[in-house]
Amino acid sequence: MVWVRRWATDARGEIDGGGMVDRRVTHLWDAGGVVGQGFLDRMGVDLGGLDYDFFLLFDRDASWGPDPPRPLSSGGTVVRESDRLARDLEPLLG
Repeated sequence: MVWVRRWATDARGEIDGGGMVDRRVTHLWDAGGVVGQGFLDRMGVDLGGLDYDFFLLFDRDASWGPDPPRPLSSGGTVVRESDRLARDLEPLLG
């Protein structure tokens, strides 16, 4: 999970990852502002300008090289699209 500074009051110390405690989840702070619209454009994902609070789901065999892999599923906000995320994630966890 990548946390970004979206509002002036956002700070690394304010991160509450309590809802994402699975051992496979790593919490990262995007201090350099790398994750955003440019990142989504590079992934070929159009979320209509929503450049935070989104998910990108990749195949477990996705290869990261000079060109990023295309996500199997994407959406935002995470809460609004949680049913789709769960549905698309299930076969990968099986």
